[in-house]
Amino acid sequence: MYKQIAVDLAKSVYQVAESVRAGQVSQRKRLNREAFRRYIQEQAEPVEWLMEACGTAHYWGRFAQALGHKVTLLHARYVRPYRRRNKTDRNDCDAILEAARCSGIHPVPVKTHEQQQLQQLHGLRETWKKSRTQRINLLRGIFREMGLEAPAATAAFLRSAHELVEQPEV
Repeated sequence: MYKQIAVDLAKSVYQVAESVRAGQVSQRKRLNREAFRRYIQEQAEPVEWLMEACGTAHYWGRFAQALGHKVTLLHARYVRPYRRRNKTDRNDCDAILEAARCSGIHPVPVKTHEQQQLQQLHGLRETWKKSRTQRINLLRGIFREMGLEAPAATAAFLRSAHELVEQPEV
């Protein structure tokens, strides 16, 4: 049986709750980023790290796995029902510990660095496409207000946009 350590990840301060027996928190800590890194490295025995699958969770998961620890990432929507009272870092840690005890919750696998980069690249591409469409539609609207007719197809519009801008006012 692994000692479980639930971590509420944040930008700069990490709330940690250790549990040796189910349902009981034996120790709590608030650590900055560097202290949290040292804390992971100082664990002599293999530990089960419990985290919400959110920003930096995969990074910390890979870091802990490289040191021989077990990492369980839980989707935030499965942790939320276990939170009692208000949303605080301390309550989030308790909720992560409780959610991890439920056998019906399937953990999120820790992504490799390459998997994460590919996912980020797809996200960037989708955002770029969306903003491109927004800019093209805005320019089409501007042309219509000027009384200019712009082609409906994106490729044709992009080819003719320069010419439309340089047309003398009607």
